[in-house]
Amino acid sequence: MKNKFKIGEIVMIDGKGKIYEKNIRALGIVKGKEYYFNEYLVSILSEDTEDWFNEGDLEIVMERRYKKQEKYKVALAIDIRGLDFIISKLDKLPNKNNNIMKKIDIFKQYKAFKKKYAILIWTSTYWSETNFVVKIINESFNELRKMNIAYKLIIIGETDPTFIKINEFTDNDPNVDIFNIIQKIEIKNIGGILA
Repeated sequence: MKNKFKIGEIVMIDGKGKIYEKNIRALGIVKGKEYYFNEYLVSILSEDTEDWFNEGDLEIVMERRYKKQEKYKVALAIDIRGLDFIISKLDKLPNKNNNIMKKIDIFKQYKAFKKKYAILIWTSTYWSETNFVVKIINESFNELRKMNIAYKLIIIGETDPTFIKINEFTDNDPNVDIFNIIQKIEIKNIGGILA
């Protein structure tokens, strides 16, 4: 059975309790619920006491915020040595739950001037900063710069299309600078829309 009020939630009391026979209007904090009578134990803030109130005598004071998961379109163009470096770091981790590297929608390799590169595309993913793969990728970018290995990462919001984030190191190697951003991610040289 779903509770209308959560334990610890601040509510406005407007009614009679079991202890107080007179009508009371005050703020309180929900402490528990009695399911049979559908009543809530509420700590009355102004009086530093507790009483039982019917569900109809309570009102939510603060609007509830539900955690909303944002989805993104993500494209990564990287020198193959950089991808090998990231994968070697991922292989060293013991816990590999929710490995978004196994959820890549498009993976392509290409060559330019005798160098190998890779394109990784996630057309719709939860690109969470707490995900261990995302952490490793972001941490690796600093080390890849020091090793002079080129990369370009583009993140576009799917639920919020105005969100665009670009992380790149293309100064020494323009061969990874292959994406055009128009509302969608597009490959410049090959043509066609990826996501």
